Amino acid sequence: MTSPLERVVYRSDAVARSEGPVDLSAIVTTSVRNNANSRLTGALALHDGIFVQVLEGGPDALSALMDVISADERHRNVRLLARWPIQSQLFLGWAMVQVDTRTLSHHAAKVVVQTGSGAQVTGVLADLANARLTSLI
Repeated sequence: MTSPLERVVYRSDAVARSEGPVDLSAIVTTSVRNNANSRLTGALALHDGIFVQVLEGGPDALSALMDVISADERHRNVRLLARWPIQSQLFLGWAMVQVDTRTLSHHAAKVVVQTGSGAQVTGVLADLANARLTSLI
């Protein structure tokens, strides 16, 4: 029997440290290491000062990670968009992928950082991750 899987999608306001702007690549590097150990996958974006992240994995590992994120000084106003059971991970093979939102249309960017549901945000970030994968091949 396979372990249950869930997907979590959230937004938060990015808080810059006194040393300068948020270093997303450093966050992704740490996330890759930690998520691989916890068997989590996902995608992370930073757009107009808003973190948007999709996380997938076991329910307990996701809950523990959301507790860490909620307490992290780089995040303020963490807003859970959705959490639901899934059959398989969309980001399998990516302990954490950093997606580039600069190419998004105004509408798609608004969906990601303002108005979109968890499912809509997941779709946009999955498309961006797949585009990144395609460009690496």
